[in-house]
Amino acid sequence: MALDPKAVKSDLVLILDFGSQYTHLITRRIRSLSVFSLCISGTSTLSAIAELNPRVVILSGGPHSVHTVDSPSFPSGFPEWAQENDVVVLGICYGLQLIVQRLGGEVQVGEKQEYGRMEIHVDSAPARGLFGSKRVGDKQVVWMSHGDEVARLPDGFEVVARSQQGAVAAIENRAKRFYGLQYHPEVTHSPEGMETLRYFLFEVCGVTAGWNMENVLDEEIKVIKDTVGLEDHVICALSGGVDSTVAATLVHKAIGDRLHCVFVDNGLLRYKERERVVETFERDLHLPFQNAEVTVNGLKH
Repeated sequence: MALDPKAVKSDLVLILDFGSQYTHLITRRIRSLSVFSLCISGTSTLSAIAELNPRVVILSGGPHSVHTVDSPSFPSGFPEWAQENDVVVLGICYGLQLIVQRLGGEVQVGEKQEYGRMEIHVDSAPARGLFGSKRVGDKQVVWMSHGDEVARLPDGFEVVARSQQGAVAAIENRAKRFYGLQYHPEVTHSPEGMETLRYFLFEVCGVTAGWNMENVLDEEIKVIKDTVGLEDHVICALSGGVDSTVAATLVHKAIGDRLHCVFVDNGLLRYKERERVVETFERDLHLPFQNAEVTVNGLKH
């Protein structure tokens, strides 16, 4: 079930997914700070991004190189739209390289490609947007995973951290409100990463915390009640999987026994799976349901 930005009471942080294995971890980390976050395809249209009305957009990492002809990128006009609408943009790993390359800088194949734990050195100048938190030291260990690196910054950007090998590790353009981290702050291998994200969201972006999953559940139940009405009944086909079970549970909370679940034993279930599923429906979830039989090769299941 897709979460509705209108159902929450905090600003939206929108993550554009460019294929990183850590993308959904970014979403989880931000939600753990009581901030609503959504993840959509990095190749989404500008209108699709704008319709969600995000306060912050995060460009995820990914396995691509900006030098590849068909490498994914944010849509045309995205930087201008972000500035016009006061949207803060943070690029992580590949996302940083996209910002640099698309805004007029230069990205090259790194002479010393960086993978794994690495120490970075933060610029000692005060009140940096990314590293303004007093809990973040001038030297910290982070998780790197990149082959390309920044060779020349776009106009208006400055380097605010470098790796121990001298590669660009973080950049800022506070006037345009564009920021970039070459490392992954969302993983536990970057011990101070969560504090960097927390400071960035609340102090730099001014994001409002106030989201929790209960708010969304209450809103979804209200939507279901309004959709079904006071008298209509609903039929739900239950497979025993997570999606249909969650959907059935929400609808049952909304309309009670006007929900009629049907569980079909198609003869292809695992050993004792039917019994386990039925027990879960009856004992744990108290869902009203019926067993249905199908005939496969003359055998009833």
